Amino acid sequence: MSLKGRFSIKIFREFLETKVLPLPSYFFIRLLWATLKVEFSGLDNIKEFCDGKKNYILAFWHGTLLLMIYAFKGDKRTFLVSFHRDGELITKIIKRFGVVATRGSSTKGGARALLLLLKRARNGYSIAFTPDGPRGPARKSQDGVVELARLSKLPVIPIGFFSKKCKKFNSWDSFIVPYPFTKVAFHYGKPIYIKDEDKDYAKEVEEGINFAEEEAKKIVLRGLI
Repeated sequence: MSLKGRFSIKIFREFLETKVLPLPSYFFIRLLWATLKVEFSGLDNIKEFCDGKKNYILAFWHGTLLLMIYAFKGDKRTFLVSFHRDGELITKIIKRFGVVATRGSSTKGGARALLLLLKRARNGYSIAFTPDGPRGPARKSQDGVVELARLSKLPVIPIGFFSKKCKKFNSWDSFIVPYPFTKVAFHYGKPIYIKDEDKDYAKEVEEGINFAEEEAKKIVLRGLI
């Protein structure tokens, strides 16, 4: 394919993702959510932050991103959104849910994103973070979320998601889209406070998310196993 042809495809793809897809994607998420049987657990782990209007960092795997907007509680919320191709689409979707995007990632614009997130944290924003994003390895926590928690002094709350029936895409993160009318669950893990310099908090966050996912799975499969 010629350079001109590749450029035309890129322009068309950007047009779709920034002008065409955001609104139908937003309505798809809203309609899908309305059909689901949803259960939340571990609410005591986030209650003090919601009731006391304290901000926090919500950590979850990239593959469970689709419906996490409904588990991200608080008045002032921001998502860390990468500069990768799908970032602009995500930015426009979450804006419709009243959530601010902070652009950047561990691979591009990381230092700038960290400074912006720290500024948001000082202004009372809670932060949603995928420790394995933006491109993996999947389900492996990187150090970015730990550094953010250390500098902001905000706790990390791991959250797990499980869907009884879903479509798992053949992407690096095995992105999950629940089928309509299925049962799904979210579980909030215990807050992780970054205090000791020599402790492996990235591993603790990773284990926290995985444990939360197992708890969500138990809820969904309760009575079936």
